[in-house]
Amino acid sequence: MEAVYIDSSLPEKETKIRCHFGECIMMENAAAALEKAVLGCGAECSVFVLCGGGNNGGDGLALARRIYGKCRVSVFLAEAPRTEEARIQYEMTKAAGVPFVQNDEPLECYTVFVDCLFGTGFHGKLSEDYAALILRVNEADGVKIACDIPSGIDKNGCIETKDAGGSPVAFRADKTVTMGALKTALFSDEAKDFTGTIEKAGLGVSDFVFEKNTEPDAHIIEKSDIQLPHRKKKSAHKGMFGHTAVVIGEKPGAAILAGTAALRFGTGLVTCITDSSEKGDGVSFLMPPELMTGNSFPEKTTSVLLGSGLGTDKNSIVSKTVSFIYDMEKPSAVFDADFFSYPEAPSVLKKLNDRKNAQIIITPHPKELCMLINSCLSEKYEVSFTVSHRFELSRQWSKAFPNIVLVAKGANTYIFKGGKAFICSCGTNALAKAGSGDVLAGLCASLLAQGYDALEAAKTAVYAHASSSTTFTPDYALTPLLLIDRIETSL
Repeated sequence: MEAVYIDSSLPEKETKIRCHFGECIMMENAAAALEKAVLGCGAECSVFVLCGGGNNGGDGLALARRIYGKCRVSVFLAEAPRTEEARIQYEMTKAAGVPFVQNDEPLECYTVFVDCLFGTGFHGKLSEDYAALILRVNEADGVKIACDIPSGIDKNGCIETKDAGGSPVAFRADKTVTMGALKTALFSDEAKDFTGTIEKAGLGVSDFVFEKNTEPDAHIIEKSDIQLPHRKKKSAHKGMFGHTAVVIGEKPGAAILAGTAALRFGTGLVTCITDSSEKGDGVSFLMPPELMTGNSFPEKTTSVLLGSGLGTDKNSIVSKTVSFIYDMEKPSAVFDADFFSYPEAPSVLKKLNDRKNAQIIITPHPKELCMLINSCLSEKYEVSFTVSHRFELSRQWSKAFPNIVLVAKGANTYIFKGGKAFICSCGTNALAKAGSGDVLAGLCASLLAQGYDALEAAKTAVYAHASSSTTFTPDYALTPLLLIDRIETSL
């Protein structure tokens, strides 16, 4: 798993001291990585490098010096160098003969634009001049490459600058070459539309050396990290692979999708639980033949899913389900969707958090996450603030409920347990469709039923769910049932 940091300056500083690295050596390595990315755009490329006054600008100046003579390159220096290292690079670049241009330079003749304006030190809003410059470059034809992080995005992944229409303003990169280590800011919901492909560049030492004495804030989930269901025993029967109980509420289709996903992901049996008052309401008629129905939980239930399509007026079945989960020898459950709107949700989660052998996963989307945080923690937040600070707020909640696995859904999904974070960044906008979350909840419940640890179940389910969307075209046509069909072939 790739390590991710909120602030990579800490391991960078520690590496400089321990390995006797000067800033200029790291700048040259950063520039070499940018050079590789730029020259990969073609030998005939024409490059426009935007440089700020800090060390990010120094990286850009070093890049321009290195590629001058290999392709056409011009530098726009937005402000005078402020750091000693940037001043040295400026003098070296000027001495090499690299041309410097003004802000009104026509952009039509350039094919590659490199953003070295701010880097990870940026915070607040862009000035009007910087915002206008970035918008002009964004509108130009050509490949856009960001150094470290696209300008306009702060260390929390927030974009505070807005245009006249209220849309976020930041450098819109096709590729971001991030230096030393991945940053959490690159994986926020807002950042996803601006980072393009993310590529990590070394600064002259291996990852092992760079990360040696610092604890990452998160890890990226990769295919090699997941544990797909595997049936080793040939003399198997369905009871060996668990029994998932999915609670049906106001919208039966959601529970049916979740149950279907659970069965397809390996659980041996699935029973959809209805409230006794709903007998004969047509639910059985809608049910696929492979899913069972009942008004009570099967005795050998090994995981429970509550919340998908539940509705907000199902107190009796919520109480019935929660009581059953409490009585399980090893409570194993997924809570999703409408469950978080019930007033007793915080107390249920607290009680289950205190059961050390419980395997519990919760899967809120941003609005539900805001509801959860506001009901469980002392501070109160608006949904917009929760979205823009999703990583940090999710971590706070996870530390307060360390035995529960939180799957904070979004453009990139965060998984937390006990404050430790994992990020799944491979999902696409094809998943932005009603029912996708129900499929994910079903996948999680399936793995819990099969005996997975909650954290491993969440990581595997989230990655399988996300990766199944990556090759689907057209992206607007992916339905939950198609998503379920693709899971088994996408891994």
